[in-house]
Amino acid sequence: MIKLEHAYLYKLLELPQEVIELLDTYGEERTKKIPEEIYRKLFVREKWDEGVKELQSYLGEDPAGMKILWEQLDILCCYTYGEYVKQGIGEDIFAATMKFCTRFLYEHHAVWGTFKYVWAWWFPRQMTLQEIRFGALEYEFVDGREREVAIHIPSDADMSMDSIQASLAAFYSFRKTYHADWEDVRLTCDTWMLMPELQEFLGKDSRIAGFQKLFQIDQIDREATWYMGWIYPGYDIVDESLPEKTLLQKMLKKYLLDGKKFGIAKGYIK
Repeated sequence: MIKLEHAYLYKLLELPQEVIELLDTYGEERTKKIPEEIYRKLFVREKWDEGVKELQSYLGEDPAGMKILWEQLDILCCYTYGEYVKQGIGEDIFAATMKFCTRFLYEHHAVWGTFKYVWAWWFPRQMTLQEIRFGALEYEFVDGREREVAIHIPSDADMSMDSIQASLAAFYSFRKTYHADWEDVRLTCDTWMLMPELQEFLGKDSRIAGFQKLFQIDQIDREATWYMGWIYPGYDIVDESLPEKTLLQKMLKKYLLDGKKFGIAKGYIK
């Protein structure tokens, strides 16, 4: 069985030194391992939420999320990395995918001034090889009521058309090799970046407008408000305090203060 050392994983993911020290302390003091019943739930999509909540309860007080981060990274070391190797998927792809943790640790620090891991509920996707990153975009194999490949857009994504097309090409090649039974499954995206107002805010020649042209929009939810955390990190109320550091923030703030609703759109690759 192929097993990765924690120290090597931390270096590969370029985790902050402060976080590494906290993880090492927990690892040294750890006296119990995940019960098999909880462990199994982390590998079943329908039981992910239940499994993560049970794990959090089992670990006890964990204000910065370092205990559950260590446990999830341990699964990468003991299981996920070996699966990547067995399938012949490069270590660069593994690292790019798992830097999900690193990115959100730094983003929390940028907003709140502390490192805190709050995305344990999402990470089973990466742990179980159901979400993988190629270049700019992440791709999630969703085997639900209807199969779909859900595209996710990381906050550090290069949204130039060359970058997007390179990512799609890499994914299509990967899918053909490793998931041939998914070749006819359409690629979807559920995001604020597909909202039609963005062409008005940013112009029809903007990178986001170019990204939108790849999709056929079939749903718009103007009651959804989770775009706030992405466009205005640290803010969840629409008022005059919203920042105007970017053109998008400035244009959307005016739009929202005028009493209009923004939202989330879902579409699929044409």
